[in-house]
Amino acid sequence: MQVGLLTLLGSCGFGGELPQAKPLPSSCLAQFGQESVEPGEHMALCDRIVASHPRLLRAHVDRFIVWQHYGREREACQKLFDVETTMATLTFTADDQDDFHFSVEVICRMQGGDG
Repeated sequence: MQVGLLTLLGSCGFGGELPQAKPLPSSCLAQFGQESVEPGEHMALCDRIVASHPRLLRAHVDRFIVWQHYGREREACQKLFDVETTMATLTFTADDQDDFHFSVEVICRMQGGDG
């Protein structure tokens, strides 16, 4: 029965492969402390999470934290400034919004970025 189902899926344009699941938003920060993860891979993972969940403010804030940790604060701030223009379309909790505003106002704008 399973072989028949896979054959059917393959003939329906799936090429025998199931669609890949979106990365979980929580996996961006969860990678801290994993020795096997290189900084570039970690930042790329967070970018993929944001791409998969573009309307989730928490994903953007977590990406900022990771990029800042690896010394890419200027780029991280620019990404938050870009998000700031679309705040009305994002999904967030009060804590997410507080973290976002702290990151933008205290870290980015007060330390030389102007958005």
